[in-house]
Amino acid sequence: MKKQILHIAVIGTLLVGGTSCEDFLDVKPEGVLLEGEAISNQADIERVLNSIYDVTANVYNGRMQAWGTLLGDNVARPRTSTFMQEVYGRNTNIFNSDVSAVYLDAYRTVYRANWLIENIDLVDVEANRRREILDEARYLRALMHFELVRYFGQPYGYTTDNSHLGIVIKTRTERELIPRNTVAEVYDFVISELKDVTKRLPTSNGVYATKYAAQGTLADVYFQMNSFATAAAYADSVIESGSYSMINTFDRYESGTNTEIVFGGRSYPSTNDNRGGSFSGFYRWDNVANPNPEFTMSQDFYDLVASNPDDLRDSIWMAVLNENAPNQLGVQSKFNYDFMDVPIVHLTKLKLIRAEALAMTGSDLPTAIQDTNDIRTRAYGGTTQNLDGSESVSEILTAVRYERRVELMCEGDRGHELKRLGVLGEINTIRGADWDCPGQVLQFPSVERSNVFVLNDEGGC
Repeated sequence: MKKQILHIAVIGTLLVGGTSCEDFLDVKPEGVLLEGEAISNQADIERVLNSIYDVTANVYNGRMQAWGTLLGDNVARPRTSTFMQEVYGRNTNIFNSDVSAVYLDAYRTVYRANWLIENIDLVDVEANRRREILDEARYLRALMHFELVRYFGQPYGYTTDNSHLGIVIKTRTERELIPRNTVAEVYDFVISELKDVTKRLPTSNGVYATKYAAQGTLADVYFQMNSFATAAAYADSVIESGSYSMINTFDRYESGTNTEIVFGGRSYPSTNDNRGGSFSGFYRWDNVANPNPEFTMSQDFYDLVASNPDDLRDSIWMAVLNENAPNQLGVQSKFNYDFMDVPIVHLTKLKLIRAEALAMTGSDLPTAIQDTNDIRTRAYGGTTQNLDGSESVSEILTAVRYERRVELMCEGDRGHELKRLGVLGEINTIRGADWDCPGQVLQFPSVERSNVFVLNDEGGC
């Protein structure tokens, strides 16, 4: 049966209200009847799988990425949202409903994936399709674990053996109170799952998970671990597959055909389904008479990008409102669309990963330079700012890290990148606070309070 995306227009219907620590994960897919009700054929299993993709897209609609941006140094303090100000101020607590909503949605993806894995044999599913369905569910489950451990635990490398606490690994739907796993255990689980599904996922699967999506995610995972040779190898597998190509414009988020997206959320204007709604809500400024976006650019970051008059990203992705007035704002234009596709794994990021990873290992510097130049040629409208091949490793690293900061602005990457550099000993502080102070990780929702679950320390930055 050909798979069809389930379109749920109102994100709010997917959020959890009034839950307890015993049952907050036990949430049925909307519009899908589960065991003992109507799971009777392969089409029903397909609908459960589609519901997992649906919630995954909601997690990535800009809400989760906002955390990574606010924990970095590219944006100013949010203008009105108390809960987002707490993230920016590194003082989230158990009552932050913005954090808990995304956390619960991410674990809802995990719950649904586990339910599908446990119950697929309720009905007859063609053997090859059964294997693909299970691998897609496992990919999405691993992806959520990777995202959550980066926000709710200190980064990989924070302790020498990564025995510091991460999140709970959930591989079954049984209701149980269990302690958090270590960061090492979570990363081991994610890597094992991704490596296994990579063996069987197809190289082409429409907008659904593929072998290249899993390989691209592995590149990101190993890069976060500062395991550079392996990160470069996985990035290389995707880049050199020939299945994706750089776009020449700056419209990475505009809905439509984006040849860079390896995996991401897709919007469908025909059904009024916008998968980037929170990006618009946080940043968009061009659709109202008196724009007042929640998230604006920090002055330091705006000045950094604007300092190079040849950088097209200054005028295309950023603007100044009310210039020289007391209410002057530096705003982000990357998300000024009615409908957006949301890249999760994409070619630009993979080239940045490969370039830095190769430079860090001191191997294949020509490829590292070419990857950096691919970004720069687009960013500067030509080759005038390109590296010429005579640069040292240090100079290549400076170039690619600058391009990563600017190219991925407001996409949720910056906070993770700074903590990764902290592990390497290359930075000491983020916006004046220790890179590893307690507030650099988010606090868990109140539903997690129990006698076995250790909450994060609060504040201390």
